[in-house]
Amino acid sequence: MTWTEGTISRQPRTEEVKWPESGLPYMARQHAREYGNWHRTFLTHDDSVPDDLEGEFKALLKPRLKPRDGEIAREADLRYLPLARVVVPEHRHRIYYVYPGKSAPQVVILPSPQRTWQIVGAVLGVLVVLYLLSRLLS
Repeated sequence: MTWTEGTISRQPRTEEVKWPESGLPYMARQHAREYGNWHRTFLTHDDSVPDDLEGEFKALLKPRLKPRDGEIAREADLRYLPLARVVVPEHRHRIYYVYPGKSAPQVVILPSPQRTWQIVGAVLGVLVVLYLLSRLLS
């Protein structure tokens, strides 16, 4: 009689996929993380991708779910939140980010990039004037 023993161990590899990679301001992203009503779903390579995911994300996710050489299966744990970016013509210097909250829709209002640059320019102008006044008075 021969006793043969072996241990096969496999370290799972975690691959993080974030979409969109950029474009959402930090303040809106943080607010959504804290107050958003996130959807969670668990997928294997045999499952179909949920219909309420963006088409571009589906295209990004599908190839990553297919098992690669030497793999038996793949799985994904998804957390996603639908979000709308709204610009109202009457308030063109504001951008509204709307997403579902835990009990009601949440809205984050941020200044547009143009308004941000206007504010930066005004602050820099005031600093230059203060600097010049301090130089004249000293």
